[in-house]
Amino acid sequence: MNRPRILKILYILYILLNFLKFLTIYINIYRKYTTLTNERCKYMKSILIKVATRFIPSLLVGLILISVSADFRAETSDVGRTDTGRPNRSSANHNAAGTGEAATGEAGADETRTASRPNYFIATDGTGTNRANYFNATGGTNETTTNRVSSNSFVPHGQFVNPLTGMPTVNDVSRNRPVAISVSNQRGALPTNATNGISQADIIYEMLVEGGITRFVALYQDFSNVGVVGSIRSARHYIVEIAEAYDALFLHAGGSPLAFEEIENREITSFDEVRGIRNQVFTRDVNRIPGHTVLQYHGAITSGARFMQWLPSYDVRTTHHNNFSQALRFTNNPIPNGARAHEVGIEFSAVKDSLFIYEESQNLYYMAQFDSFFTDANNNAPVTFSNILILEVPVTDLVGHGEGAGRQDMNTVGSGRGYLISGGSYVRINWFRADKTAQFVYTLENGSVVDFGHGKTYIGLVPPGANLHIG
Repeated sequence: MNRPRILKILYILYILLNFLKFLTIYINIYRKYTTLTNERCKYMKSILIKVATRFIPSLLVGLILISVSADFRAETSDVGRTDTGRPNRSSANHNAAGTGEAATGEAGADETRTASRPNYFIATDGTGTNRANYFNATGGTNETTTNRVSSNSFVPHGQFVNPLTGMPTVNDVSRNRPVAISVSNQRGALPTNATNGISQADIIYEMLVEGGITRFVALYQDFSNVGVVGSIRSARHYIVEIAEAYDALFLHAGGSPLAFEEIENREITSFDEVRGIRNQVFTRDVNRIPGHTVLQYHGAITSGARFMQWLPSYDVRTTHHNNFSQALRFTNNPIPNGARAHEVGIEFSAVKDSLFIYEESQNLYYMAQFDSFFTDANNNAPVTFSNILILEVPVTDLVGHGEGAGRQDMNTVGSGRGYLISGGSYVRINWFRADKTAQFVYTLENGSVVDFGHGKTYIGLVPPGANLHIG
């Protein structure tokens, strides 16, 4: 059998397989989303059109090449070759330590993580706005625009730098103690999946508390111009330890017995809305959830203006000790040879997962949760990050210490493994923390210190073996 005929047979098989894949996608979408709103239907149509536009040109080009190769058999070795090396990106599952880990020198079976692809790719922001509108947006708030424009930029020599983001600042805030706030992430407390002031945080930690829900720790290096932040929730002892790692001023609304013990026995500057410790910086949002009382969803809030108004009246240290220096390092291209990471999913529990979708044109990851994209209630800005850090930390049920049922113990001291995701790629990393007063240190597999991309960072603390999706 001559080569042109072989090429024709192979390409016909290739076309049939692609057609079956396209048909399968269409049937699955039709079965699963027959009750979608008009906006979501339009978005699903755009997905089908995109798939079709990728399928039809490849069909035409292939037929032309085969036709040419049939007429010029002597030259078929070059003309008739097709490229089938492109990875299949439609898979619903991803082995985060399989083929991807091979690129970073690791392929251990014990590192396997799999999770079903979450249903966020057709999600809206709760008001009918689909994902595409975020990616096509050119306006919005100054905060969002600044983050998009500067996330790839370098910092000129001599320019003031935010030590939590590596980004240039107008004023020198590097010696200021950052503000760390314990922020609610309970679904019922987020009427439109939006949290006040969350998009302005430099670093956001997400971690489990009791009942499978998660809580944020939002860190702000310069809190003076931040809008309303909240709702503010109670502390846990491991949340206190996160604040201490940054030598931060810590805002919270009450806490667990172990959290209070940590605050009282360590050098923690606490602002506690519930116990009345420096609580003038707080107020209550009485209309946060219509039909519910303030106490039901802990409507404690603050703002940069209110905090800065009251801060001088307290006898607290507002700058770092001379021997303190933030350990984070930044570069323009932190993962030059990593594996693909355009979609990142973290399953914290049966009731909570977080998804991040990479928008290459902006070099940013958009966060989604609770079946829609996560936004800032102050300005409807999407919550985006330049870096995603997933740290595996031991998590066990807490027994004793006067703690209630279901409370968690999370060990943030010692060492463990994790993932750094930035710029559309990921690598395996190791983390280390000497004690509760120390900062986290991150290293690559070869022992070199991790560099982050310029911009904001999300850090998820998950138990070893948690379901992850990276692809």
